[in-house]
Amino acid sequence: MDILQRDRLLKFGSVPFTTDVIAGEFGDYSAVLAKIAALVDEGSLVRIKRGLYCLSPKISGHDLDSRVVANALYGPSYVSFETALSMYGLIPERVDETKSACVKRAKRFTTPLGEFSYRAVPGDWFSIGVRTMDSGEGGFLVASPEKALGDLLLSRSNLRISSPDSLRSFLEDDIRFDFDAFGNPDKTILKGMAESGHKPLLMKALERMFS
Repeated sequence: MDILQRDRLLKFGSVPFTTDVIAGEFGDYSAVLAKIAALVDEGSLVRIKRGLYCLSPKISGHDLDSRVVANALYGPSYVSFETALSMYGLIPERVDETKSACVKRAKRFTTPLGEFSYRAVPGDWFSIGVRTMDSGEGGFLVASPEKALGDLLLSRSNLRISSPDSLRSFLEDDIRFDFDAFGNPDKTILKGMAESGHKPLLMKALERMFS
């Protein structure tokens, strides 16, 4: 690869980008799609899914952050569930699959960058306790610790718990939740989930557990 082309590719940075972005940079080529195919074949670009690409680590010098990729791959969405809980150090397991919440139908992607899954949550629940974080490679939306825990509980369809003590026992036994690492939870987020109308007894138990 010549230096000029490499410099043009490096402009794309550390976040996923679409065919239109590539076309904007390489618009002088008569067949942009053919150029993209050639860049993928030579290993300069990685095709995440149709129309979405990222720079190969051999060009950028580092891997993409899977959480940044997750937001771009399917949206609107935010990183949550075990992925976020592991990121915050609240569960001991390392989570290989990047899990997110979305408002559209559930989806799963197998990509060259790993496995990504999306679980649907109600629209009025979606925005509660979601924050923006900067990974150093790009920004991404992620659940707060409280929301990630709420999302996980909401996703357990057969979970019938209404007391704080029973919920604490479940979390300790089922996901080995680290209550000491949780610190001082945001009670506004807990209250918002409890008042959302979604699994009200369970979410009220969650709120009371940290009151």
